[in-house]
Amino acid sequence: MGKSRFKVGDKVRVVSNEIQSNMVGKVGQVKKVYPSFSEELGYEFLYRVEVAGVVLKGVATDNDLEHV
Repeated sequence: MGKSRFKVGDKVRVVSNEIQSNMVGKVGQVKKVYPSFSEELGYEFLYRVEVAGVVLKGVATDNDLEHV
């Protein structure tokens, strides 16, 4: 399994969020990192992100976030 792109505590910008589109463009912080595996996708990491004191619904993938 590889390394996650983001670590707990990293500042990130939300670049995609289907559940809470109003959070796109906002800056937050990674609160949890979850390793995941599926036969179809292989290993990947999922992230819980907090923006302005609110933990976003669902989880983010590497494609949903960028470093700030």
